[in-house]
Amino acid sequence: MMIQLEYTSLLVLLIPSIGWLYSTLAYKRGIKLSLESLLFAILTLILSAFLVMEYFIIYHVERPVIIILSRYAGVDILAFILDDVSVIITFLVVFIGFLILLFSQGYMSPANREHPISEGFSWFYSMMLLFMASMIGVILSYSLITLAIFYELTGLCSFMLIGFFHKEQEARYAAKKALYITHLGWLFLIIAIAVQYWSIGSVDLGSIDLLNPSIKTIFMILIMLSAWSKSAQFPFYLWLPDAMIAPTPVSAYLHAAAMVKVGVYMMFRVIQYSPPLEPIISYTLGVMAVVTMLYGLTMYIPQSDMKRLLAYSTITQLSYIFLALSFASLGVASGLRGAFYHIWNHAYAKALFFLTAGSLSYATGSRYLTDYRGIIGKSRIIALSFAIAAFSIIGVPPLNCFYSKFTIFTAGFETKSMWGFILTIIAIGESVLCFIIFLNWLIKCIYGSPSTHVEEMQSIPKSISASLVVLVIMCFISAYLIYPIVASISFAGGV
Repeated sequence: MMIQLEYTSLLVLLIPSIGWLYSTLAYKRGIKLSLESLLFAILTLILSAFLVMEYFIIYHVERPVIIILSRYAGVDILAFILDDVSVIITFLVVFIGFLILLFSQGYMSPANREHPISEGFSWFYSMMLLFMASMIGVILSYSLITLAIFYELTGLCSFMLIGFFHKEQEARYAAKKALYITHLGWLFLIIAIAVQYWSIGSVDLGSIDLLNPSIKTIFMILIMLSAWSKSAQFPFYLWLPDAMIAPTPVSAYLHAAAMVKVGVYMMFRVIQYSPPLEPIISYTLGVMAVVTMLYGLTMYIPQSDMKRLLAYSTITQLSYIFLALSFASLGVASGLRGAFYHIWNHAYAKALFFLTAGSLSYATGSRYLTDYRGIIGKSRIIALSFAIAAFSIIGVPPLNCFYSKFTIFTAGFETKSMWGFILTIIAIGESVLCFIIFLNWLIKCIYGSPSTHVEEMQSIPKSISASLVVLVIMCFISAYLIYPIVASISFAGGV
């Protein structure tokens, strides 16, 4: 049983890696690579779905499965873990990646009115597949050395993809900015690993709880700094809005649904294996989450570029996850569940929002909200996607993010502290104000007589429509699909 699970999980990691190598070497195939890369994504999706079936249905695995591929001097170098969290989030990363590569079939073409694309297909598809493999590596990591390897690979992929339009100075600047800031986070992670090894001679998740309280506090501060830089939290958020210069599929996958989740996922794992923490860690996490949340909220107001608005929305939504983790660090299990739940739900909603933005820029040649009016009269599928994505992000029931936000708010009240109560009330207030701002843009863009850009918009390809439809459906059902698993999420301790 265990051997079968190990083989399946390693194949999920290997297939997109082979796809990256193929796409890199087959650069002369040009736009044909789009379909071939999609086939690699489909195969990976089938394997990841089979891994979910094996883990939850066929074998009913009750304890985490640890896979050690490489060990040196008693230290695990390459080590992976299969548990409820890693199996589900691996499927999420692959499924979203498949939908975005499907979307790219239509978007990455000369017909794109915002950015006609007739070259760079090998660059784009090879990096997207390598990023998929790197994210799977991050999610499955049990050794922090393994995590550090794949953490840095995601950053390198981001650098290459943000700089896709490398002939534009703005793209080159944004790519370097993202690389520098996220690489700084990687250095914090390396120092944290060194502290853990120096203290206990191990670098596994399961050994974190063995650190003495003072060393654990230092370790956690370093992990927090690393997580903040990767997940674009204050004061490291600066790289994410500028990264919106990248093609929209890159923004949707790396900078909304996946790469920016590396930081919160790493923080989730470390807290899962080391509760409860010193109050200073909880307070710092919570206060910085709220600071980021409120700053992101204020930055909604001046935005007219739809993708930059969504970038600040991503920063804010990630701060909800950090807030949940601050509650979890006090030993409140529902904080851990809320963080996991929002990682899952937000990925679908924000991917839909970004792909809606990409559909509009593809069809109209503009990504400015002020250029959109009367969308519903020209494209019902885009109008529906816009509405569902907006209502999901702001937490309107019965859409998915309502349930994960509700779980986070519940966790705040379960801390039974004035600190938890105040932070939760602030987060609820942010949700209300976000609702007002997003509803205002939604009404302006969807209804009314069509603006010039909307009146002259072209139809979108079927691959784009299909991606939008699937994500709309997921915004309705994703919260229900994994609710039994969410209820079982708890602190792990040593394995």
